[in-house]
Amino acid sequence: MLADSRERVLQTVREDICRSRLAPGQPLDVNLVVLRTGVSRSVVRQALRDLAEQGWLTAPGEGCVVRAPSPEEAAEIDEVRRALEEVTVRRFVAQASDSQLRALHGALLAFEDLADLPPDPSALLQARDNFYGLVLRAAGVMATLDALVALRARIVVLMCASLCSPGRPQTAAQELRDIYEALADRDADRAVQACCTHVDRSYEAGFRALAGLSDTESGNTRD
Repeated sequence: MLADSRERVLQTVREDICRSRLAPGQPLDVNLVVLRTGVSRSVVRQALRDLAEQGWLTAPGEGCVVRAPSPEEAAEIDEVRRALEEVTVRRFVAQASDSQLRALHGALLAFEDLADLPPDPSALLQARDNFYGLVLRAAGVMATLDALVALRARIVVLMCASLCSPGRPQTAAQELRDIYEALADRDADRAVQACCTHVDRSYEAGFRALAGLSDTESGNTRD
């Protein structure tokens, strides 16, 4: 029962962030979360601490606010991520089995199906993570998986903002297909470039979306 209550809070707050009902830098009202979820204050506070550990929130003082990386932090993460992904892609090309490629194709189709539906950023983010997770596991680089999970936690709000952008799910689906096709052709250089293109465009769309949210929030504050 306690686990169910905690999960309800996690899902509610993540969904609010993904659907831009909570903007970067916006404080969370614990009382409002309690009212919306029907969960006790102590469970809500624990769930918010969990979300802070996962990268969704930050806790600069007593409360929590929605976290988003600065362009400088994103650039730093991007540099490390590119190096890790290149190693992963080259190992995948060298050793992935046909059955692992088929599984990856299935993950691609799942993302493409979601991209054609009304936007659900949480589901899209999970589907994209499933795609990348299969690449990492097939490459046999579990240490890299742990590192990328930690990096992802620092940019998860940025990625959600990206997937909220009009037309972005369909564009991202094509980018993942480009990655898959390069991997299926065992073309490591092309796959590395396709991964870089996907990340670059995700960042661009995410920062545009976050800038729009910030402008809206500023306008509301002035009003």
